[in-house]
Amino acid sequence: MRVNRASQVPRFEQVKQIVRQFILDNNLRPGDLLPSEREWAQRLQVSQMTVNRALKELEQEGILSRLVGKGTFVLRPPVMIPPRQSLVLVFPFAETAALTAENIYYGPILQGILSALADVGWMVQFWKMGFDRLRHFPPETLAQRALLIFAPFEDALPVLAEWWQAGVPFVVIGASWKEASLPCVDSDNFSAAQKVVDFLVELGHRRIALLTGPRDAPNTRDRWEGFLAGVKKHRLTVPLEWLIESEHSTLISAKAKEQLRSALRQSSRPTAWFVAGYYLAAHVLRLLKTEGWRVPEDFSLVAFDDPPSATFLEPPLTTMRQPLVELGRRAVFKLLSVLEGEVEPAVEKLPVELVVRASTSSPAQS
Repeated sequence: MRVNRASQVPRFEQVKQIVRQFILDNNLRPGDLLPSEREWAQRLQVSQMTVNRALKELEQEGILSRLVGKGTFVLRPPVMIPPRQSLVLVFPFAETAALTAENIYYGPILQGILSALADVGWMVQFWKMGFDRLRHFPPETLAQRALLIFAPFEDALPVLAEWWQAGVPFVVIGASWKEASLPCVDSDNFSAAQKVVDFLVELGHRRIALLTGPRDAPNTRDRWEGFLAGVKKHRLTVPLEWLIESEHSTLISAKAKEQLRSALRQSSRPTAWFVAGYYLAAHVLRLLKTEGWRVPEDFSLVAFDDPPSATFLEPPLTTMRQPLVELGRRAVFKLLSVLEGEVEPAVEKLPVELVVRASTSSPAQS
């Protein structure tokens, strides 16, 4: 038993896994006494604070019971994933599954998944499936597998609810729903969009436009709603024609492009654009340059997602950086909790970071 100090997995998470494995290896039963915090800290060569956090979380998960002055006891032995558990990575479409490593969104999430799996010692068989095909499988055929479901669309909710009721173990990555208590790990897209509006208003912008991909993706829906909440918070007026939804998530559809050009031709046009998708933002930047506009002199531009190429564009893009690797890691830990029968909290939302670069400045227009 040891903590890997070079790992990206937090030490308290590693300690949690070590304690789980210790209970199983020693065949401990409810009521059996565990080593003290000090003993764990000495064994693993970590701080007592790290051990305390790990044991507290295991207590919250119903695995341990901690009695002041008496010690830490096993309350319920953990359930570990079988050594050859089939782990199915579920992408929106079958063709997407073949492109995961190169994708700026899926690639980092997959990196986090692989890192966490290695650090907790899971031996898994990977399947890559498209949700468009998997949704037609009977739930009973999936119950013996564990699923990580990447960024499903809104219409996936009834299928996921059916699977959950049927006992299919899964975690959704990059999507969540207020009306459903399903296990999800998501970025806080709503707050991130609000933060964009706050930032642009602080720079002096009052005329801000929005371009997103299709809102049948929950993360896009949340960015749209967060933007509107930010606009309302600052009592701004945004014409409906400045709220543009492209039919595609990675390029500007013909209709959206015409709406964008129409907004640019207005005498009282936007001074800033929030483009809630990286590829969309790259297309907008190219379109603005083609039309003879300058960024940020004429328009400030904020994108969503922050791949390395964002720093090499001209100008380098101000972005909202999702914790994609961490999304993958947290999804693995939540899947373990699901397999142990613990799913609280159902939804984990991770904060998104604003990265300021040269594509934003104070507005030139009054």
